[in-house]
Amino acid sequence: MTGVQADSANLDDLDRLFDAVKREKGAVDVLWTSAGTGEERKLGEITEQHFDATFGLNARGTLFTVQKALPLFNDGGSIFMTGSIASVKGFPNRLGGMGYWSW
Repeated sequence: MTGVQADSANLDDLDRLFDAVKREKGAVDVLWTSAGTGEERKLGEITEQHFDATFGLNARGTLFTVQKALPLFNDGGSIFMTGSIASVKGFPNRLGGMGYWSW
């Protein structure tokens, strides 16, 4: 087993990760993406930097993790993408999923 520390929103980190997978194992059978973050912020307090950090990990990181893994997949491999309840239920002062409401 080889551990690789990586930020899924950082494409260079993803390249290092999948280079290690290719070198150590050669291929991917199963990929499970489950990255997500969110901070408490009232709607009027969200900055561009906050938005970029949140969606950089939650959406961009997930997309590019899958994209960079695809060339290593064996035929019949599986991808699991864990979502969040935030996509269907709003939480007070939370930006992270689709549901959002502010006090």
